Amino acid sequence: MVWSKEHIVCLEQNFPTLPDKELAGTIGKSPNALRIKASRLGVNKEITSIRRELELTPIERQVIVGGLLGDLSCRISATSIYARLEGGHCERQKEYMFWKINLLQRLMFNVGRTSLGAYLYQSRNFKALNEYYTLFYSKGYKSINRDILNLLDDFGLLIWYLDDGSYHKRDRNIRLHTNGFTFGEQLIIKEWFKEKYNVEPSIYKNTDNKRYPNKGWYYLYFKVRDSEKLLDLFRKFSVPDCMNYKLGKTNITLHYLNETGIETSQLISG
Repeated sequence: MVWSKEHIVCLEQNFPTLPDKELAGTIGKSPNALRIKASRLGVNKEITSIRRELELTPIERQVIVGGLLGDLSCRISATSIYARLEGGHCERQKEYMFWKINLLQRLMFNVGRTSLGAYLYQSRNFKALNEYYTLFYSKGYKSINRDILNLLDDFGLLIWYLDDGSYHKRDRNIRLHTNGFTFGEQLIIKEWFKEKYNVEPSIYKNTDNKRYPNKGWYYLYFKVRDSEKLLDLFRKFSVPDCMNYKLGKTNITLHYLNETGIETSQLISG
């Protein structure tokens, strides 16, 4: 198929911004022929350039690292060379979800709902996210190390806590539910808190041998004094109203153990 000089110029000038079908009608070629020729000429859609060249801001990096330590996941699909972020929240945390999406709005999230009413959100694929896929999934599954934890500042820790932490009003303490990580990783997290914030969480393990034999779920338990120290740190930030209960600002108390129905809790490392 012969391309005239005029058609090539038209392609180079308009392919980045016009829909393929519209440009195909102007040039008299099929949309697929346009894409093949553009690829050979090195002409990309503007969105493609953005996905390849986007540089993340410090705030975006904190939301991503804190989120990946919490509820976020990162993956590279079989049809892409770039990674994307995925996550989900229940109805009562909808405002929090959109708050995070707004902080990461340049990643162009799509939001959907499940048949049970939960919200799922997924970013577009970006080269800048490959770094985090490599950091967290080098073993083929999510894992962490000290280098990852050292990327966190106070705001990143807040995101992690809002994702996976809980405040217990009766005991006046907080817990960080780290059940997605191994016992060895619990020790790394515990030591990191001690060195960075001078707080010393204890490692507990929830079990329910009747329903889930040979399984357990880790969490970090912070003493009252240490909890107040971290909460004072978190309260300097503005967060969505729906998450104020995690900062001890409302009368609502959501207990992780009651919600999951897990029966026993064992101290593993004080």
